[in-house]
Amino acid sequence: MAKKDSIFVNVIKIFFNGTKLYFLNFEKFFKYMAFPVFGQIIGVAMIFFASYIFTLHVSDLTTKSPIFDNIPLVFLMLLVLTLPGFFIFCKAFWEYLIAMAALNSMASSLLEGDKLDDTGIHSELIKRRTGSYITFLLLVSIIYLLLSFPLLWGLLAIVFVYLSLCFQVFALEEDRGAFDAIKTSVNLIKFNFRRTLLLLVILGIFTYWLVPGLVSWGFETGNLGGFFSYPVDKYIQLLPLNDFNSLLSQAHVPYTIKSYTIAQHIVLAVVAFAVTAFSLPLRSLCCTQLYKELVKKNYAGKIAADKLAQRAQSKKSGRKNIEDEEE
Repeated sequence: MAKKDSIFVNVIKIFFNGTKLYFLNFEKFFKYMAFPVFGQIIGVAMIFFASYIFTLHVSDLTTKSPIFDNIPLVFLMLLVLTLPGFFIFCKAFWEYLIAMAALNSMASSLLEGDKLDDTGIHSELIKRRTGSYITFLLLVSIIYLLLSFPLLWGLLAIVFVYLSLCFQVFALEEDRGAFDAIKTSVNLIKFNFRRTLLLLVILGIFTYWLVPGLVSWGFETGNLGGFFSYPVDKYIQLLPLNDFNSLLSQAHVPYTIKSYTIAQHIVLAVVAFAVTAFSLPLRSLCCTQLYKELVKKNYAGKIAADKLAQRAQSKKSGRKNIEDEEE
């Protein structure tokens, strides 16, 4: 009989297998995630660029034509100018939400040995259940929102672990609705909390801290941060930073806020977001593998329980027959 792996060894195997599959299919994952990730960044950039250009020229427009000396009209023009960027952002954000579920279907196919030929099929499986998926997303968001109060952060961490497989349940068990997906996730993790927590910690360190940190460091070392910070700095210079610094000085706060410093932080935050978002397939691969193992374990446990129940029933029936014969 093969020796059973410890929790740590099992989680490490899941992580390395997920990492291997991620890099073997990196090109396909990158293409699939390109618009959901870059679309959000481009959409936000277009919104701020349009508002920046409008802010620079609104005074000239007002001077040249009195019709523009109208606050509702000015806001309407600003809204119209920012709408294209807003639509691109919303479309990309929705595609990213679809990917959060569809990637689990892709991961399941890869774990079963299939090739990732058409990623669009997996997305369509989720889009066909749009109503149920929106309900699911709202329900999960409400749970996290209610637990976002600082005093409840400990409980939030525990609930996060218990709900960590709900996207896998929703994507891979099409008969499950929003409530059933959450309930099933809790039941699967109920007796596997430590294993799930360990996997989430490893994935969190790797995809939220280590890799984004290394890429951000390379960004700064290669002086790319300065290049991308320049346009952001121009926009931030429109903000009343001098007034805010005067307030800090009056409050005897020994700190001065500089527009370029804020711009650098924003650029690095965007880089970290992009790297973290592109690592979503890795997290899906690992969590889907854990989900499959827990489902298999749960199914085996049910079979064993059914067999024991059948044996107990058989023994009970046998005893009753013996008692009847003796009478």
